[in-house]
Amino acid sequence: MAYQAVLEAIRANQMKPGDRVSEYMVADWLKISRTPAREGLRRLESEGLLTAHPRRGLVVATLDEAAIYELYTAREVIESTVASMAARFATDAQTSRLTHMVEIEATLTEMPDKMFEHNRAFHLLISEAARNRYLVKFLQMISDTSAAHRQVSTLVNLQRRQEVLIQHRALVDAIVRHDEDAARTAALTHVRGALRARVAVQRSELAQQSASSDAPLAL
Repeated sequence: MAYQAVLEAIRANQMKPGDRVSEYMVADWLKISRTPAREGLRRLESEGLLTAHPRRGLVVATLDEAAIYELYTAREVIESTVASMAARFATDAQTSRLTHMVEIEATLTEMPDKMFEHNRAFHLLISEAARNRYLVKFLQMISDTSAAHRQVSTLVNLQRRQEVLIQHRALVDAIVRHDEDAARTAALTHVRGALRARVAVQRSELAQQSASSDAPLAL
């Protein structure tokens, strides 16, 4: 219960990177004892969503650039495999749903928040089509980590949202044709494009923060 409640708060961006999370706070919030609260937080820490700060205790993890590269390297390996397996195993019903989801996505390019949620559902369906529960679990962990940092999601950029739509169409087309190699290639192209966009957004955020901190105080 503690694990799921904090996880959902992170996914919904109600708990943001750097926010402190303690077993006392969670226990009081959920009206439970400290022991299950502590165990839930330990699980989130083991999954990389929380991290220990030397002075503040547990906080929602912040991704630096090195961690972003690690995250997307993992995405390349897992998502390309999942896409290939989805092309092999996807049913007619699943390919029909994927095709419909891309059609819906085309109407969401001016709505980044809705496209963000739609994107999660789209990739979840592909992972389900791959018919491997362990890969689904690993992808969910990566998705949760990305969701915890949605204020620097690549989808804040209109050009990136338009690129995502094109890349998703290529991926779905390969899955519909049951072309495993094309699906793997499309997934790699998609993840590598996301990495470039994510690093650019991260650097822009840091530059803005630096400029703000260097600005003279108003008198």
